Amino acid sequence: MKSESLIKKAGALVLAIILVLSITSCGKKDPESTSSTASKATSLKIGISVPNLTNVFFTQIRDGMQAALKDSGDSVVVMDSQGDQNKQMNDVTDLINQGCNVIGLSPINSDGVRATLEMCKAAGVPVIAFNVGVKNPELVASTIVSDNEASGHLCAQALAKAIGGKGNVVEVTFSTTTTCFARQKGFEDEIKANYPDIKILQSKDVEKATADYSQPIMVDFLNAHPDIDGVFTINDPTARGAISAIKEAGKINHIKVVSVDGSEEGKGFIRAGEMVASAAQDPVGIGRTTVETAYKLIAGESVEANVIMPMIIIDASNVG
Repeated sequence: MKSESLIKKAGALVLAIILVLSITSCGKKDPESTSSTASKATSLKIGISVPNLTNVFFTQIRDGMQAALKDSGDSVVVMDSQGDQNKQMNDVTDLINQGCNVIGLSPINSDGVRATLEMCKAAGVPVIAFNVGVKNPELVASTIVSDNEASGHLCAQALAKAIGGKGNVVEVTFSTTTTCFARQKGFEDEIKANYPDIKILQSKDVEKATADYSQPIMVDFLNAHPDIDGVFTINDPTARGAISAIKEAGKINHIKVVSVDGSEEGKGFIRAGEMVASAAQDPVGIGRTTVETAYKLIAGESVEANVIMPMIIIDASNVG
């Protein structure tokens, strides 16, 4: 009886050991399987802040982002800051509170956006700067912009050709952003280097890069300088305001306008003979690349610090 009892106890002990080993084995997961499951469980929710959705350029960027989403559980949440820096910061705060795991930001002010970037860093949410760079690139994971300085060179070449390589020009600028500053720099460098008979009479920043703000500036230019031959504007919406003022002054057949964006609106001005050329960006491509970069960030992959998108000039020869 004693021997039988010992056998029963030994058998129970073996069963207990097998059970423990079985539980332990079930509790352990293959590292690759765990990683794969975590990756699949992390959906992308990218929060976007843009300066102004009335500018079709930004709606095209948004469309490019939405088209680049990989899964039905992924999303793009878009905020329109309406050209207001304080609203942009509040919007980004709201996006973080909504649970966005990446922020895409087109800053209104490349320097003034620092506080917003530091807030994102404190919240542990990576930032992608798109369309416009920042003065503190160490606070963003990646910057995705067009070759803006090249666009200025392209515009200067197109304008010089339109006015016969000589004359007086003015600039409608917006130097508070790195993007528009680079466009202005490219334009001025090209004129200075290659067109000695073209004189830049005056430059003035718009408060916001829209037609409502550029039109009165163009009116002032026309009143101060009756001998203007050409105008460089930093985007198609500001070109709209300049063109409106020039038409009202009855000088649309004489004063030549160049711009940056290559938007459908800009193409319409070119077709109508109201604008010489617009250096074309790829807004859909910017949006797509931003989302592709966001996927890499949530997957823990490395991303490019700077992505420069190429540009081309659109004029009457290729506007179709």
